[in-house]
Amino acid sequence: MITKIFLVVLISFVWAETGHPSFDQPIEFVLLQEGSLAKIECIAQGEKPLIYTWYNQIDNEITSDANNAVFSRRTEKGCSLIFDAVKSSHAGIYTCIAKNRHGSSSKTYDIAVNTTSGNITINETGTIDKVEVVNVTDESVEFSVEISGEYDSFYASYKDKLEKSETVKEFKKGERVLVTNLSAGGLYEFQFQIESPLKIKLPSKTFNVTLLPRLPDVIFRSLTNGLVEIEWFQTFNETFRGTIDHFELSYDRVQQYRGTYWTRSDCEVNIKLSPRCLGSKYTIAGLSAGSYYEIRFRSHTAAGYGKEYVNKIYSVSKQ
Repeated sequence: MITKIFLVVLISFVWAETGHPSFDQPIEFVLLQEGSLAKIECIAQGEKPLIYTWYNQIDNEITSDANNAVFSRRTEKGCSLIFDAVKSSHAGIYTCIAKNRHGSSSKTYDIAVNTTSGNITINETGTIDKVEVVNVTDESVEFSVEISGEYDSFYASYKDKLEKSETVKEFKKGERVLVTNLSAGGLYEFQFQIESPLKIKLPSKTFNVTLLPRLPDVIFRSLTNGLVEIEWFQTFNETFRGTIDHFELSYDRVQQYRGTYWTRSDCEVNIKLSPRCLGSKYTIAGLSAGSYYEIRFRSHTAAGYGKEYVNKIYSVSKQ
């Protein structure tokens, strides 16, 4: 009985997952010929019935009224967007949304128009005026982007030094431009342009951004007779990128005050270690027996210092 219930639940779960509307690709680029009759088909996968809705460049719904220059029409497989006579002003971003009882999914159609003069119109009614890097962390970059004109969105494309393909993201005008889920210590190239770079590579504003490094992995190999051997680890990607220009090892004597917090001495030691010539080990000598020390270790890239590893040790003399 339990097995039957489990199978019913499992089948229902799989059916719900496969029944959700989906598209083979989230964006499609279409080139239309000015003056021609054109039809673009939107077909989604998912449980029937599927309800389709088309939206134009300014997010207005496109109805099925055939008296309009641009209208939609249901087909056996999906829903078509029909242009009675293509004009240069029809260029831009269109969206098709498919819905059913499981939810909805959308697909973007980036439409360009080949005019009778042979020029391609991409409906560029805006420009990117200014781009500035606002904040950099070990996993994100925030930009300030100013655009002018009638365009209500723009595109950012980016990739790390170790990545073969770039990622493209669309941002709305006035939206916070925050790119997340990046690799710590990564070396990224960002490009900004009004039109989607997946279709047309226009003159764009390019920025090379190095992220902050990650929190280092540090262990103590030995701690005897006033000596402590410290070892840290770099990943293959960190070594291959070469964005970490140095490590900083700091230590000083500390003492607990009234059993609540620690105070440092005025004799802090700071050591810069090159990742190219000193390997991944370092031995601190001359620690006083019977004393506590705080040891700190952090990595540095062109963006600055990353998160700091901090630990306390107790120095003992040789027995």
